[in-house]
Amino acid sequence: MIQVGGALLAGFAIGPAVDAWITRRLEGRGLERPESWRPATRWLLSVILGMGWASMLTAVGWRGVLAAHLVWATVTASVVITDLEHRLIPNRILYPGAVAIAVLLVAGALLDGTPGRLGNAALGAGLCLLGMGALSVLGRGALGMGDVKLSAVLGLVCGYWGVEVALRAILSGFLIGGAAAVALIIARRAHRGTQLPFAPFLVAGAWWAILLP
Repeated sequence: MIQVGGALLAGFAIGPAVDAWITRRLEGRGLERPESWRPATRWLLSVILGMGWASMLTAVGWRGVLAAHLVWATVTASVVITDLEHRLIPNRILYPGAVAIAVLLVAGALLDGTPGRLGNAALGAGLCLLGMGALSVLGRGALGMGDVKLSAVLGLVCGYWGVEVALRAILSGFLIGGAAAVALIIARRAHRGTQLPFAPFLVAGAWWAILLP
């Protein structure tokens, strides 16, 4: 419990630094952070990071691949914030994050003596990318390309634990998103044509898939 609490505090503490990094990445796209959201999203980011780091330590333990999972939690938490603020998953965050995650995952797997799992990780990423890409085409843009590319990053880490974990992650994201959409419609805060940011649901589904036994 002490170690998990430490991870929770560490994740919370890096929130301001990650928030500043997100700001610089968005400024590179010519985007400004919405001032009305800034107080809320600063706290929300720190809370998500704290929960994410504690969850990853709980699920992974002190393995070599823990570093990849912590960076994965940080990157995915960052795109949750940008999707909430701008309905955007910036390549300036996703691409360097994906490279860092992949490098750390390979290094961690070699350190742990589990290089065989890297094939599952690659397969999980590929299946998620192809599946979400197909849904984007069939849905005529209902899913953005940012969501498609994010699914590959989610599938990479989830796939390390098994291809079925990667598929369960994406399915869980759709289930969580569907439940949230129904709740908002019932509460009359949305209607059937409302476009909701999907990254928070995909990320929640992936984190949940990692945490399941």
